[in-house]
Amino acid sequence: MIHKYILKSIERRVLIFVLFILLCVFGYYSWTQLSIEAYPDIADVTSQVITQFPGRAAEEIEEQITIPLERALNGIPGLSIIRSKSTFGLSIITLVFQEGVEDYWSRQRIKERIEGVQLPGDTKPELDPLTSPIGEIFRYTLESSSKDSRELRELQRWVVIPKLKQVIGVADVSNFGGITTQFQLEIDPNKLNQFNISLAQVIDTIQKNNTNSGGSILRMGDLAYVVRGIGLIRSLEDLGRIVVDTRKGIPIFLKDLGDLKLGELGRKGILGRDFKTDEVSGIVLLLRYQNPSAVLKGVHSKVDELNNGLLPSGVKVVPYMDRIDLVNTTLRTVSKTLLEGIGLVIVVLILFLGNVRGALLVALTIPISLLIAFILMNFTNIPANLLSLGAIDFGIIVDGSIVMMESILKLKEEKETDTLQIPDVAKVAAAVASPIFFATLIIITAYLPLFAFERIERKLFTPMAYTVGYALAGALFIALTLIPAISYIAYRKPQRLYHNKWLEKITLLYQKRITILIEHPVRILQFAGGALLLCFALFVVIGKDFLPELDEGSIWLQVQLPPGISLAKGSEMADELRKETLKFEEVSHVITQTGRNDDGTDSWTPSHIECSIGLKPYDTWKSGRTKRELVGVLRNHYLKMPGYTISFSQPMIDNVNDKISGAHSELVIKVFGDDFKETRELTKKIADVLKSTPGSSDVGIDQEPPLPQIQVKIDRGTAARYSLNVSDISDLIEAAIGGQAISNLFLGEKKYDITVRYGEAFRNTPEAISNLMLTSPNGAKIPVSQVANVKLTTGESTITRESNQRHLTVKVNLHGRDLSSFVSEAKDNISRKIKFDSKKYRIVWGGQLENQERANRRLSIILPLILSVMFTLLYVAFGNLRHAFLLLCIVPAALLGGLIALIARGMTLNVSSSVGFIALFGVAIQNGVIMVSHLNGLIENKVPLKLAVISGATDRLRPILMTATVAALGLFPASIATGIGSDVQRPLATVIVYGLITGTGITLFALPVLYYILETKFTHRKTNKK
Repeated sequence: MIHKYILKSIERRVLIFVLFILLCVFGYYSWTQLSIEAYPDIADVTSQVITQFPGRAAEEIEEQITIPLERALNGIPGLSIIRSKSTFGLSIITLVFQEGVEDYWSRQRIKERIEGVQLPGDTKPELDPLTSPIGEIFRYTLESSSKDSRELRELQRWVVIPKLKQVIGVADVSNFGGITTQFQLEIDPNKLNQFNISLAQVIDTIQKNNTNSGGSILRMGDLAYVVRGIGLIRSLEDLGRIVVDTRKGIPIFLKDLGDLKLGELGRKGILGRDFKTDEVSGIVLLLRYQNPSAVLKGVHSKVDELNNGLLPSGVKVVPYMDRIDLVNTTLRTVSKTLLEGIGLVIVVLILFLGNVRGALLVALTIPISLLIAFILMNFTNIPANLLSLGAIDFGIIVDGSIVMMESILKLKEEKETDTLQIPDVAKVAAAVASPIFFATLIIITAYLPLFAFERIERKLFTPMAYTVGYALAGALFIALTLIPAISYIAYRKPQRLYHNKWLEKITLLYQKRITILIEHPVRILQFAGGALLLCFALFVVIGKDFLPELDEGSIWLQVQLPPGISLAKGSEMADELRKETLKFEEVSHVITQTGRNDDGTDSWTPSHIECSIGLKPYDTWKSGRTKRELVGVLRNHYLKMPGYTISFSQPMIDNVNDKISGAHSELVIKVFGDDFKETRELTKKIADVLKSTPGSSDVGIDQEPPLPQIQVKIDRGTAARYSLNVSDISDLIEAAIGGQAISNLFLGEKKYDITVRYGEAFRNTPEAISNLMLTSPNGAKIPVSQVANVKLTTGESTITRESNQRHLTVKVNLHGRDLSSFVSEAKDNISRKIKFDSKKYRIVWGGQLENQERANRRLSIILPLILSVMFTLLYVAFGNLRHAFLLLCIVPAALLGGLIALIARGMTLNVSSSVGFIALFGVAIQNGVIMVSHLNGLIENKVPLKLAVISGATDRLRPILMTATVAALGLFPASIATGIGSDVQRPLATVIVYGLITGTGITLFALPVLYYILETKFTHRKTNKK
C-alpha cells in the first residue's frame, strides 16, 4: 500500500507540487490568524467575589460579609478551593475551580448563590472582570505638565477609560491613583447645635431636594408636551441654597451649616512614576481567551486617538508596560534560535550528504511542515507561544526526509550514469517508508502523555504537544509524498555525485570497531551496565524543582512598610524607593503603587507598596551583570534602607502565585488556627526557622501585623437611659467621621457623589470624637463620651481564610537552591525546633511545592505509560518482544546524557526538563528503529547474521549520524539561549541535545552487539526446538 502511494505521488508529481503550494499559501494565512502569546495562560479557572463595605474594620468585614458569602458559595459543583481576604472596607473571596469547569458556567453559579445572601445596608457583592492572572496587557500613566492629579483623574474617569473599554477583547480598565472628585459638605457641629438641627435632618433634606419629577403629558392643541419638574442639584451653589429649616421665618441654608467644597473620595492608593510623586495610571485587562496581539492592536489605535485629539493639549497616555513588547521580544528570541537551528541543520546535511541540492530539498521540510502545523493550530484554536514554537526541533522534523533522501541518493550512487526509473525510486522509498512511519509515530506518541498533566503544567505544555505533533505529522506527509517526487526530478538524469571522503573514512573505522565489539561483547555490556547504574545515581542527587523561572524582562517588588503608617507616609517611602532604584543604570523606569486601587481587586493597606521596575534591553547593560546578579545587588542595596521589607518577583508570575496559593511567593507555609494571636506566634517561629535554612530569601509573614484602631465601644445600658439606640451612635460615627455618600450630582454624562461629614477639626482625634454630640428623642444633646468608651487599641489588618478557616501564611522565595532539598531540610528543622498542638494548629505547605508534587504524581504515571505505549508500537512494528525490548534499552543511555548535562550546567530536574526527557525517548528510539529495521531486512534476504549486523550497521551509520546530529544541532541554539523567553526552552533543549549524544552512541555501538547476541540465542533456541 505504501509502495503504491509513493508510486502515485511520483507519477502525479505536478499535482503534488500544486497541493503543497496551496498548503503553503493557506499556512501563511493561518499564521496571520493565530493567537500569539509570550507565555500561555497557565491559571486555573478562578473568580473573585468583591464586596466593598466602606469604613468597616477587617473584623466586621469577616463577620458580616465574608463568612455569610463563604457559606453560600460552599459546595458549588466543580469548586476546588475557596479563599478569602477581609481587610479595611473590603472583602475578596477567591474561588478556584477544577480543570474542565467553564468560566461562564462557574460565574453564573456564583451569581445564583450570592443573590440570596442578606448583607448589611446597601452592600452588594460583585464579580471581578473575566480575565486571568496574566491578563494585564497594557499599563500606562496620564501625564501632563499643566494639569493636577484631580484633573487627570477626571480625564481618566470620563474620557480615557470609556474609550479603551470600546476595544473588543478588553475585560476592564482598572484605575490607580489620582483624586476622585466629590461634592462635599463639611459641617460645623457647633452650627447644628446653634440651630438645633440634627445630622439626620441635614441628610434627609439633601436627598429630598435632589430630584427631577415627571408630570406625564400635557396636550395643548395638536401638540403633546412632556411635563418635567427640574430640581436636580447641578453645582455647589445649588447645594448651598437648599433650605434645611427656618427660624422665625428666616431660612437656614446648607451653606450656613459648614463649608461646601469640591472634596475627594477617601484615597486608598497613590501611584508614583520615577521622580513624579502623584500620578494617574490605568491597567488594561484582557478578556480571557482573547488574542492579546489583536486586542493590543485595538488598544494602540484608541491610545493614538486619545493622544491625537480627544485629550486636551499637553495631556498624553504614556505606556510603561506593553505586552506586545514581551511578545515581540520572545518571538525574536525564538526566531533567532530557530533560524540558527535551521542554518546548522542545512550545514550538517550538506556535510553528510555531500550534495547541496539534496540538503536544500530536505530543508524544504522545515518551512512546509511548520506551515502545515499553523493550519492545524488555527483549525483547532491552539495559540502560538514561546514554548510551543521554541520546542520544535527542526532536526527531528527533517529526520524522516533525511532517511528518505539518503536512500534515494544511495540508489543514485549505484546508478550515476543511468536515468532513474520511477518504479526503482518508489521501491527504495517504500523500503524505508515503514520505519519512517513508525519512528515518527513513536516520537508523536512520546508527546501524547503530556495531555495527562493537570492545571499549570498541562496549560504550559499541551500547546507544545499539539504544535510539535502537527509539525511532525506534516513532516511525515512531506517525507512520504513530496520528497520522493521532488528527488526523482532532481536526480533522474545521469549525473556524478560527490563522494564524501571523510565520511567514508569514518565508516571504515566504524566497521572495524563494530566487528571487534561483536567478537568481544563483554566491554560493551559492562559499559551499558555501568551507564544504567550511573543514571540511577544521578537521578538521586540532581536538584528538583517545579519549573524554571520565566524571565519577563522586568522586576516586581512586594514591599512591606511598618504597620499602621498613613497613606501619605507610605507614599513618601515609595518616593525614596524609586529614587534609590533609579540610581542603577540598568533600570529604565520605576512605578510604585502604595495602598490599593479603587475597584477593590487589590486588598493592600497603605503600608504596602507594589513596585514595577522596568529594565533596559539586556544587550545595552554596560555593567555586564545578568538579571539575576542585578536582583542580588538590588536586594543588598535595599537592606541598607530601614523600614522596608522587600521580596522579589515578576509581574505575571506574582499574579499567578497569588491565584495559585493566595500569597506572592514561590513557596508558602499556611498555618491554620482560630486564635490569631497564638497562630501569629507560631507563624513567627516558623519564619525564623526558614530564615536560618540555607537557600531561603524574602522570608516574611504575608498578613500584616495588627494595626492601630480607635474603638468607640457603646455602652448599651447608658445609651438606653438617654433613649438612644446603637444605630443612632453608629450613624453618627459613619456619617460625621467617615463621611457618607448620600446622593448624586449629574453633570452631563458625569456622575459625582454628594457627601456629608464633619469638619476635620471635629473628628481628627479620640478627644474630638468623644465630644461629638448626639441628639436624643427629647432634643437633649449628649456627648459620645457619655454613652461610649473611645480608646486607642489594635485590630487585625487583614484576615485570611481558606476552606472556611482562618490561617496565616509564611512566604518564602528561594535563591541558589532547588525546591525539593530546601523543603526537605526546612521540614526537618521545623519538626526539631518547634513544638505545637497539632489538634489546634495545622501546617500546610503550598505554592510551587504543591504544583511540583502534583506534577511528580502525574509523571510517575506518565513515564511507565509512555514506555508501555512505545513498547506496544515497537511490538506491532517488529512482531516480536525481543526487538521491542532491545530498543527500549536505549532509553537509559539517553537519560544519562541529559542528566549529566543538567548537573554540569547547574540546572534542575523540573517539568520542562522532564518533558525534554519524554521527547528524547521517542527521538532516541527512532534511530534504533531505523537500525533494527535494516538489519531485519538483510536477515530476511538470507544474509548471514554476523555479516548482516556488521554491514547493516555500517549502512545505517550515515543516516543515523545525520538524523542524530541535525536533531541535536537543531535545538543546540535553544539550549544555550539567554534572551527573554528562553528559560523554559533551555532545560528541555539541553536534555534532548546531550541525551542524543549518549543515546546515539548506544544505538551505533551497543545496539548492533545486543542485537547479535539476542539473535544468536534466538537462532540456537529455535534450532534446539527443531
